[in-house]
Amino acid sequence: MTETITMSDAKAIIENQIEELARRNREPEWMTRIRYKALEAFERAPLNDPVISEERLLQFIAKPEIEGLPENIESLDDLPPEMKALLDRLGISEVEQKYIAGLAVQTDTGVIYNQFLQEWAKKGLIVLPTEEAVRKYPDLVKEHFLKLFRVDESKLTAYHTAVWNGGIFLYVKEGLKVPFPLHLFFLIQESALAQAPHIIIIAEKNTEFHLIEGCTAPILVKHSLHLDMTEAYFHEGAKGQLTVLQNWPEYVHTRPMTRAKVGKGARFINTTVGLGTGKSNVANPKYWVEENGYIELNGILLGQKDWFVDLGGEMYLQGKGAGGINASKAVIMDESTVITRGIIRAEAPKTKGHISCDALLLSDKATMETYPGLVSKVDDAELSHEAAIGKIREEELFYLMSRGLDEEKATQLIVKGFLEPMLKDIPMEFLVEIRKIIELAVSGGM
Repeated sequence: MTETITMSDAKAIIENQIEELARRNREPEWMTRIRYKALEAFERAPLNDPVISEERLLQFIAKPEIEGLPENIESLDDLPPEMKALLDRLGISEVEQKYIAGLAVQTDTGVIYNQFLQEWAKKGLIVLPTEEAVRKYPDLVKEHFLKLFRVDESKLTAYHTAVWNGGIFLYVKEGLKVPFPLHLFFLIQESALAQAPHIIIIAEKNTEFHLIEGCTAPILVKHSLHLDMTEAYFHEGAKGQLTVLQNWPEYVHTRPMTRAKVGKGARFINTTVGLGTGKSNVANPKYWVEENGYIELNGILLGQKDWFVDLGGEMYLQGKGAGGINASKAVIMDESTVITRGIIRAEAPKTKGHISCDALLLSDKATMETYPGLVSKVDDAELSHEAAIGKIREEELFYLMSRGLDEEKATQLIVKGFLEPMLKDIPMEFLVEIRKIIELAVSGGM
């Protein structure tokens, strides 16, 4: 029988976590005060989640870790057999397998990468774990931390703010153009395994960068609820790309919270590749776009087993000539449910926005729902949406099978072709693994 956890119990647990984090991170008093303010808001804040009830949330807080996982992983041999087998099938290198398992990784590549970032820091590129940035750049963090969210918006926002740990702080100095993708594979090893990482991105005027978060293989997290928060600020003329690679274990509930301000003439392309969404994934990112700014939100989803995915996306086109695209492609299998909701609000003249949603159903028991929303407060906005939900056509399968492919290989080829247009900006080393995962998912090998 599950032990009943009261609100008082949960708040006491959170308070202990706050004290532990403040001590461990040696954080300044102003940050600890923010945590306590969030704790005060937690009880009265609403919880509008389609899967997690208040009772269940309190249980997550009382017992955040999953039972049945190895207590201590000292080598790859300690991994659950099914996970080790999957990593081997994907062709994941031993170094990356250790990272995924949460083992300490000391490699020449990691050392070189850190030296490399130190050189770029002299040019104005700051990349640090967020808790370290709080100590080293307190004024800069204070100016941007929790400025796009309110702690009392929801219980999940309040809980994240109270117990956040890990995450990335990325600052790009005015005029700096970073000519290579930043994949923080070695730098944020512990942050990737944290329950509530907080990510802050600040791109000053006329900067350029591409940040890649996560990895394509499933990470052995031990918690059952993952609450990451991203706050991004793109100043005038900045151009940024954020590529998020996710492959959560099937026992994890993920609640990513992302918001961004896109300044005058700035561009932000945010691509999420959801190879494993976890038991449930509910998100509603928000973007505010100023004059001639542009936001592009791309989402790729593989719905498997009995997973539940509900993804929104609100764009506020606030400046003249602002534009936005919200595009998603979903492949839905087994008994999974995928819901997409996109809203574009045109609040200034000559704004343009488009929502597109395409879904491929591979099972009679899978469910797809889409709810596009277009709202215009001006008479010269151009807003549009399109949606297509369907199954693989018999004639497509027949054609490929007549060319010598069996049904499984033909289905894999069709699915990869369906998703390929969304993968145009993904570096090749990740594309190879993404395609392998798609093949395994379609053939039931995940």
